[in-house]
Amino acid sequence: MNINLKPYSESLIRVLGVILLVIGLIGLFYGPLEIYCFYMFSAGGQFYYDGFQIGSLWFAYLTIQNAVYYIVAFFMIPIGIGTIKLKNWGRKLSLNLLYIWLIVGISLTISFITTTPQLSQKLNLFVTLIIFVFICLMGIIIPFILIKIYNSQKIKHLFKNKSNNCIDKISQVILLVCCLNILFILFLHTSPLFQYIFPLFGKIIIHREAVPYISICVVFLAILTYGYYKKYLLAFWGLIVYYGLLLVSIILTFSKYSVSEIITLLNYPVHEQNVMIPLLYFVTNYTLTAFLASFIIITLCLIIYSRKSFYNKKILT
Repeated sequence: MNINLKPYSESLIRVLGVILLVIGLIGLFYGPLEIYCFYMFSAGGQFYYDGFQIGSLWFAYLTIQNAVYYIVAFFMIPIGIGTIKLKNWGRKLSLNLLYIWLIVGISLTISFITTTPQLSQKLNLFVTLIIFVFICLMGIIIPFILIKIYNSQKIKHLFKNKSNNCIDKISQVILLVCCLNILFILFLHTSPLFQYIFPLFGKIIIHREAVPYISICVVFLAILTYGYYKKYLLAFWGLIVYYGLLLVSIILTFSKYSVSEIITLLNYPVHEQNVMIPLLYFVTNYTLTAFLASFIIITLCLIIYSRKSFYNKKILT
């Protein structure tokens, strides 16, 4: 007897969509709720300490934490809705998120490998190996398996045919690069939280000196992203030059400085130096060069891979 499993598969996919939607709504709920933490650490607050302000480490952490809630909501709510309705753009956005997860996971894994000699001095080999396996599992293996599942013919048949909306009309790789550009713009906006730190071809600049460089990087990347989305050939080459120069600047600069040296340069408040920073020994041993360079190199490879869309004027699927 043949059993039609399609209704059960559709129900399972819709349940997944509900879960993603709930996660997005939780992020949207906690976003404004967690902003109250700033009052708790400000003057007169329950956890105030001298030096808590824009440019301090804990202020940066709280700001990024709150931003993450909104980013989660921004991604999960539309993906959840699209998955519940079994729309093709919902599957496409889901794949997009999984690719970003995989790219970040690869970058973290490469960064961890380059950091292993420093970590082995503080952690035994077994603990280091467990952490490495965990990072590989969560950052590479799981998203890779989910990508294979979402690209399978069975899953494609569950989602409805393409429509004429802006997401379905562009290729997966162009959508991915545009999202990576947006994430990098958000990343550049974290620089003011860390005293406007910016790598300038072998030299770290901070404060007012770095402001115009960060502003120029943000504006140029926004313009290039729009041009890339519209499939202008000039924007294609502009992104390659942009990320190429940024890659050289990051390698020349952050290869000279460890995270600990950068923290010293930023001169955080005494309370943070004595209490908080010592707890971050795992993070302070990470190399910014390996993580950022890996992320940019992968982005460059994706841009180059998308060249057919610009030269043949065809949308890749």
